[in-house]
Amino acid sequence: MLDKVEAVRYFCIAAETLHFREAANRLAISPQVVTRMIAELEQQLGEPLFKRNTRNISLTDFGKAFLADAQVWLKATETLFQTDFKESLRGTVRITLPRLPNNDLILAELLEALADHPQLHIDWRPDTALYNSVTKQIDIGIRISMQMEPHFIAREICTIKERIVVSPKLLAKLGRPQDLNDLQTRFPLCVEINPQTGKAWHWFNTPTQSFIVKDPYFMSSESYSNLAVVLQGLAVGMLPEYHYASHTKAGRLTILFPELAIPDWKLFIYRPQQENTPIRVLHVFNLLSEILQKHYGKAD
Repeated sequence: MLDKVEAVRYFCIAAETLHFREAANRLAISPQVVTRMIAELEQQLGEPLFKRNTRNISLTDFGKAFLADAQVWLKATETLFQTDFKESLRGTVRITLPRLPNNDLILAELLEALADHPQLHIDWRPDTALYNSVTKQIDIGIRISMQMEPHFIAREICTIKERIVVSPKLLAKLGRPQDLNDLQTRFPLCVEINPQTGKAWHWFNTPTQSFIVKDPYFMSSESYSNLAVVLQGLAVGMLPEYHYASHTKAGRLTILFPELAIPDWKLFIYRPQQENTPIRVLHVFNLLSEILQKHYGKAD
């Protein structure tokens, strides 16, 4: 069975030296052992970590991304054996996130998982004005985004589809729009505001097509309010799947232009890259990742 701690340690040294023989010298083992351990780690991960030729090696893109996590994990593992684990799980972990379905259930499950560590406190901040800009006071964030910045350590939880939806009541009143121009001209539309800029988000934006609501009927900084307006038949909205799915299934909402290639968003959990991440943050990060996977699930 692969010794993951040793395998990650061998990988980090090999990534630093970019030479298996030099890594073997540092580890006081044979180069064959390093080569075998790296090969087993690559097999475990299902991705190559190094590009090899007869003269040198270099990290693959996956290897570079894995190295950042591996170094943090290895340091935390070493610290774990130097510190009493329960004693290290004390202090506050600050978490910022948008308003999502099941937030209350997710929080309840997290607190239950931490029940044996009463000295570890959670600062839970469901605030759309915060989650796009994690400050030094925030340890963990949850974000809906197309991609994450490279200075964060992030895990993708799932993809989130968005669609243009309307109530049957509004369709009966105004008819079905012929195209996006007709929709823009004849229909009341609602938009979500970017809390960082105070301006409305695009409904969608691709290299070939974009849609900006020119004269919104309703604006809000969070999508739950837009959902309420759309359900009342007051406006058409662009909503995420977790809002519209149950309502389209029940006939309360209809998807317009289902053939439109609207880019998917992604749900991430992330934390800032730090040289020394507290064990309490790593522990909560892993617990919360598992809970989010349970509720939303990542499509492989």
